[in-house]
Amino acid sequence: MSRTLVIRRNAEFMEAEVDGELVALHVDKGTCYGFNATATRIWNLLAEPKTLAELHEALMAEFEVDRATCEREVEPLLRDLEADGLVAIEG
Repeated sequence: MSRTLVIRRNAEFMEAEVDGELVALHVDKGTCYGFNATATRIWNLLAEPKTLAELHEALMAEFEVDRATCEREVEPLLRDLEADGLVAIEG
């Protein structure tokens, strides 16, 4: 994925944190999603749209992870979120 891609959350979800993990509900579709702690942190970082580079930098600063591992772990998650309509990846 290009580091200049912009990731933006879909605003159509209701969300709540439960024990440090996120539960998101798409009211119109009637679908519910559960996020683990790492996915919850990524979701929170995307409260404002970010480039992929900005997201990687924030995660590497917060967690003890190198760039290659961060990219390998985060990018498939973003593609899954995009496929489910939770985020849009633009650019």
